[in-house]
Amino acid sequence: MNVISSFTELTSHLKSINCRKRVAVANATDTHTLDAVLMAVDAGIVEAFLIGDVAAIESPRLFEHDLSPFIHIIDKPDVLEATLEAVRMVKSGEADILMKGLVNTDVLLRAILDKEKGLLPAGKVLSFSAALEIPGYHKLLFFADPVVIPSPNIIQRTVMIKYAIETASKFGISKPKIALLHATEVANPKIQYMQDYLDIKEEWRNGEFGDVILDGPLDVFLALDAERGKLKNVSTPVLGDADILIFPNFESANIFYKGLSLFAGAEMGGLLQGTDKPVVLTSRSESVQSKFYSIAMACILA
Repeated sequence: MNVISSFTELTSHLKSINCRKRVAVANATDTHTLDAVLMAVDAGIVEAFLIGDVAAIESPRLFEHDLSPFIHIIDKPDVLEATLEAVRMVKSGEADILMKGLVNTDVLLRAILDKEKGLLPAGKVLSFSAALEIPGYHKLLFFADPVVIPSPNIIQRTVMIKYAIETASKFGISKPKIALLHATEVANPKIQYMQDYLDIKEEWRNGEFGDVILDGPLDVFLALDAERGKLKNVSTPVLGDADILIFPNFESANIFYKGLSLFAGAEMGGLLQGTDKPVVLTSRSESVQSKFYSIAMACILA
């Protein structure tokens, strides 16, 4: 397959394969989520199961789709019951993707993490992978983890890298370039996560991550801007062409993408990984477009 370099190309690819994925939306009563799901239905990439209070779900826009065989409303007025039903549908194979609607994240996570009825297999690491389309950057940029793991240990960080590599491969990227981010390119031994970076680089040299290019610590200029990076006179095979960014902690990743979204018009698609099936878990403040791109990203990984 050709490399997918933008969310527009992702949507076109999903349309071309003509295979709708089934998405179960937990408490599908907020406008942004509903609009994003209906966009995905209209684009021909999903069949939607809208779970929640039917009176709250039904809206003037939904009536435009009342003859669609690809929209189903399941009346569950209680938020917890709606959430559990959505998780059950994904667990049983009745749906391919779980999506968060108007439900608190902790409620959804409790359902996902339930040892008997949840979606996280024993021993798996739950993390969040995302793709960012930034005006001015020449391709999609994958990164982890802005949401779930506050301060990853080396095991979690290694798994996060593997999830990001797996995601990038679904976009046709056969040999991704991975940057382990820091404020500078200097490996300061006094910083807690720096030994993780050095150990991860050793793992990479030993073939742990397969056919990828990995380097760090690198700052953002070295990772994403070849012209500015060259001024630093640092030799790195990633220079200005990173496909994947791994951040020190979720604060830095979160601030990075939200800053670009707010001031540079970047759009993000993201989802939980480690679960049996993709989980679209976006903030209520995310744009409709970002929620739509997250659904599209889940479709290619489902």
